[in-house]
Amino acid sequence: MADWLGEVRDPRQSGRAAYPMKALLLLGVLMFLSHTGSRNHFNDNLRDALEMAKTLARLLGCALEALPHLDTLEKVLRSFQPDTLETLLAQLIRRLIRMKALDDWRVGGRFLLAIDGTGLYAFPRRHCEHCIETRHDSGAVTYSHKVLVAFIVSENGYALPIGCEFIENPGAVYDKQDCETKAFHRLEPKIKRFFPQTSFGLLLDALYADQNVMRGCLGNGWDFAITFKESDMPALWAEAQSLLALCPGQCSTMTLPQGEGTRQIHWVNDLDYQGMKLSAIFQVDRDSEGHIVGPFAHLTARPIDPSHAWKVATAARLRWRCENEGFNVLKNGGFALEHVYSHNPVASKGYFLLMLIAHIVQQLLARGRLGTVFKAAFHTFLHYGKQMLEALKNQPLPPDLNPPGQIRLSTA
Repeated sequence: MADWLGEVRDPRQSGRAAYPMKALLLLGVLMFLSHTGSRNHFNDNLRDALEMAKTLARLLGCALEALPHLDTLEKVLRSFQPDTLETLLAQLIRRLIRMKALDDWRVGGRFLLAIDGTGLYAFPRRHCEHCIETRHDSGAVTYSHKVLVAFIVSENGYALPIGCEFIENPGAVYDKQDCETKAFHRLEPKIKRFFPQTSFGLLLDALYADQNVMRGCLGNGWDFAITFKESDMPALWAEAQSLLALCPGQCSTMTLPQGEGTRQIHWVNDLDYQGMKLSAIFQVDRDSEGHIVGPFAHLTARPIDPSHAWKVATAARLRWRCENEGFNVLKNGGFALEHVYSHNPVASKGYFLLMLIAHIVQQLLARGRLGTVFKAAFHTFLHYGKQMLEALKNQPLPPDLNPPGQIRLSTA
């Protein structure tokens, strides 16, 4: 990754920068990996960390007499084009795909791509001209920043971010506010540009049960599984229920492990929606006493048959990975997603993208084959981050350090 950081375009004047660009960006990634929770806390931990400067200089292959203050990174990110870091983020994922490290995650030859939005932070007063304005029933108004993120997800717990689109108003004057669906239509071509040859199956919630979203996916050669709700598409739901009654054999039941109950799926094909042929799959879990636990329904563009119906049902529910292993970890797992790392609207995007890069690195360590070693040594990744920072500050690299190796991903 050090070489890729060195290729990032430097917005500063040539020859006048005290610190190399790749050193600043790596320091930003380390801030999130160390789980310090804020720029100030990270800076406080780096006072007089001369040994860390030597270590980073050696790892990066550049001169670095002292560690830069994160205010230097802040100044750089304010003049930075966020799409530069988006390119780096995509480059990391493309490398994993080309190495075939993620091939076991494919379902029907496609990577599962869960896309969802989340809030970054909110203010009682307008923070900048790009804030999303929300008026509440109480009369209060909040001004917030949000983002839409695409994660490649897997059944064994990964949620690797591959791209994002910020949900923000274009300026102080606008006809309609930005929203999640508008952001999706900006993110979609971006993903296609970064991954032109990669086949995806998009996992989306009911907000995206829209013909324009579906046609966009099909136009890109992607499949999709979209949450199907009667309240959103009553006519199509009624048609699906009618077909279910005519096709009682299109079902399958399994017993859940440890006596937890049963799971049953039903499916129908050839649903006509705006000139497209869709399929629907319905899943019902029952506990050991026969009570229904959360029915689920999804729409997909591919015909379903008994040979892969269970794979379709399981894959569709993996959309929750982006919430649990994605946003929940970023908010509560040491990254402090909702902390305001910068009040500058441009720099804040840079910090968020550095956070996503750190999130990828942490997952490769935590869920790779080194994961059991890390868990035994540090118990939680909060401890790992703190101990990593202390080691970088105080322990010099051995002179006979082996060259970097590969991190092997676990398929368990």
